[in-house]
Amino acid sequence: MVIFACQQTPKVVPVDIKAEEAALNKIMDSIDFKSNLTEDALICGTDPSEFWNKQQFLEQLEQTKDAAPEFKSIGDRNIKVAPDGNSAIVVTQYITSWSPKIPWRQVYHFVKTNDKWMIQFINIAFIPKNEDIQKINEAID
Repeated sequence: MVIFACQQTPKVVPVDIKAEEAALNKIMDSIDFKSNLTEDALICGTDPSEFWNKQQFLEQLEQTKDAAPEFKSIGDRNIKVAPDGNSAIVVTQYITSWSPKIPWRQVYHFVKTNDKWMIQFINIAFIPKNEDIQKINEAID
């Protein structure tokens, strides 16, 4: 007990949240999944069966690169950096030519590894407007 009581409290280094947000914005502006995904990344697509690891996701991107849709951003990119500066959430929303009537949302979970922001998790989801949900359900029946 005496040894633990005499140890100095580690210094807390303040995190410049604005600088971290700017770094994440820069990554998102020119994202390179090959170098920005962690090796153990999990990527969830829009279909319930779409659970990809890094390699599977990169293969999926390669297969669809010639048929890539156009994306039109809706709203601002939202970035939430954890107070310790070691993880962050980035949210983007957009309309795509694949689905011009139902918007999409992508959520990225970043972790800081060796002083570099890396994506550990991506979730891609349709986000219909609440007033359209009943119409969608009726159309599916």
